[in-house]
Amino acid sequence: MEWLDLSRVVVATAVLVIASVSDWRTRSASDLNWLFLGCVGLGLIIYQLAYANAPYGYYLFIIPLAVVFFDIFWDRKGIFEEGINIVPLLFYVAAFISIAYLFYNFWREELFWQLLVVLIMFFVFMFLYQVDIIKGGADAKALIALSLVFPTYPILGSFPLIPVQYQIMTLVFPFSLLILFNGAILSLVVPIGLLFYNGAKRDFKFPAMLLGYRSGVQEAKKRFVWPMQKIEEGQLKFAYFPKEGDDHKVMLETLEKAGVMRVWVTPKIPFLIFITAGLIMSAIIGNLVLLFAV
Repeated sequence: MEWLDLSRVVVATAVLVIASVSDWRTRSASDLNWLFLGCVGLGLIIYQLAYANAPYGYYLFIIPLAVVFFDIFWDRKGIFEEGINIVPLLFYVAAFISIAYLFYNFWREELFWQLLVVLIMFFVFMFLYQVDIIKGGADAKALIALSLVFPTYPILGSFPLIPVQYQIMTLVFPFSLLILFNGAILSLVVPIGLLFYNGAKRDFKFPAMLLGYRSGVQEAKKRFVWPMQKIEEGQLKFAYFPKEGDDHKVMLETLEKAGVMRVWVTPKIPFLIFITAGLIMSAIIGNLVLLFAV
């Protein structure tokens, strides 16, 4: 069903472009983007199951997928916080029972593992966000929604250029993970660009010149940047990576009061832009890892 894969790529790209534009302008992207994308993914999975005449039991997969996905956007108390919160508890019990039933009946079938990997990727991306490998909540939500949209690698005629010759790779290296992988590769254009920019301005300072550029403090206040320097123990020191909870406006004001006129800053470039580019690269070029598969 090439048209179905094309629909997945077109819809996902359109939503990501809209979200990326918003993120570039305001450094925020609405959760409605990911809720819409997730609903599209769930709908397409249901359609694909019907088209393939899959056993009715497979439709139970919608329960755990929907429960975990929508719970990400549900601002609620923990299941055992201040007593037992019965509604989310029942949802997760239903999800667990569904997975147990599916595993018992279909664990030998490839379709079962394809859909289970979608659920597994939810938790993989949540973990990567918790350990700060994925920096933004919008980035993690986008990748989780993309896991629903792409349970398998899309095939668009002669694309991707690197064909998936071993089906096991779609389970070991799912398409949503490939999007993150390719997005990370494409994001390397930023330090390379900064290297040439700072070199042209003769601002040679490693590793700062790979991570940012020098800017006037007043100018930095008007831009989406993080200061890479701060006043500590009365001295100007480098802090190359921003910490969660740092108030960067306060940091810039502190620098200004200390008489610092120019400071190294790193630009807040939304990773959603690279996720969008990573999706396009993944659909057209494919998985570079497969070039080395024997």
